[in-house]
Amino acid sequence: MVAPGCPRRLALHLDQRFTKQRRLLKAAEFGAVFEAADFKVSAPALVILARNTHQSQARAGLVVSKKNAGCAVSRNRLKRLLREVFRKRAATYAPLDLVFLVRPGLSRMDNPEIIALAETLMDELARKAARASARANKS
Repeated sequence: MVAPGCPRRLALHLDQRFTKQRRLLKAAEFGAVFEAADFKVSAPALVILARNTHQSQARAGLVVSKKNAGCAVSRNRLKRLLREVFRKRAATYAPLDLVFLVRPGLSRMDNPEIIALAETLMDELARKAARASARANKS
């Protein structure tokens, strides 16, 4: 909730925060997506798995292993960029639990390339979810 008198610019910013309600936090939450993903979009360097959820908003989890991303600085950069892409677009998506899986090669890409790749995959995921929703409504 935004405080009365809060500038609109700040209010918009607060709505886009990456709060605990927008994150997958427990191993069981990650496991549910891995075991029963409804949607999957991928590129050679990044995979996004998604599962329909009963939550009121989309949530995201990140899997960035040392094997695939190298040093801690590189892993943190990748996580920061992927969180940012999700954070800016989360309000426009259906309630899905998403898991971003980083594959080898993503850490060698520049920031704009990573953002563009993640946005492309998120858009593809949104199209798949919308088609599945439309098919379910027809039945």
